[in-house]
Amino acid sequence: IVIVSGIEQGLFVLQPNLSAGPTPTSTNTPGPSPTATNTPGPTTCTVYNSTNVPISLPNGVASINSNLTVSGGGTIADVNFTVNMAHVWVGDIGMTISHNSTNVTVLDRPGVPASTYGCSGDNVVATLDDEASLPVENQCAGSTPTIGGTFTPNNALSAFDGQSSTGTWTLTVNDYYTAGDPGTLNSWSLEICTAG
Repeated sequence: IVIVSGIEQGLFVLQPNLSAGPTPTSTNTPGPSPTATNTPGPTTCTVYNSTNVPISLPNGVASINSNLTVSGGGTIADVNFTVNMAHVWVGDIGMTISHNSTNVTVLDRPGVPASTYGCSGDNVVATLDDEASLPVENQCAGSTPTIGGTFTPNNALSAFDGQSSTGTWTLTVNDYYTAGDPGTLNSWSLEICTAG
């Protein structure tokens, strides 16, 4: 049933006759070409471990560097950083990751300036992930490691998003109190997710 109305004609209720009409002939006329979209493909995540560790950070030394090489990477969609650092009084240290002229400070003297000298606990065994819920800068547990778990970094690792993951990544650990409190960078790694 089809209802048809017009302002001047009124309302009509019709019952169409659905008899078969002529069979349409096929044509070779191509349809419209599909348009490209910017929908990203799936991401692939790979963990890369630094191989030049452990590295000691003795008294009197202000900083150490450790490198990690990524070959055959892709366009970065996400980066997560995991570190195992033995250090007395973690409020003395800061960590920066560098790649392709981008530098991201992921840890910056936790507890400073909340207290005069920062977190007095020992050791960091943590993963820093932009999607975590608690900031690493506010961590200072009474147990060892004093920073243990998954936290958001001091500055977002998303600064690397859209870059090529291929090449050398450098972790720099700074000690802001070189007269005491030595440490050792035991290990670190990056989980890099690339757009497919």
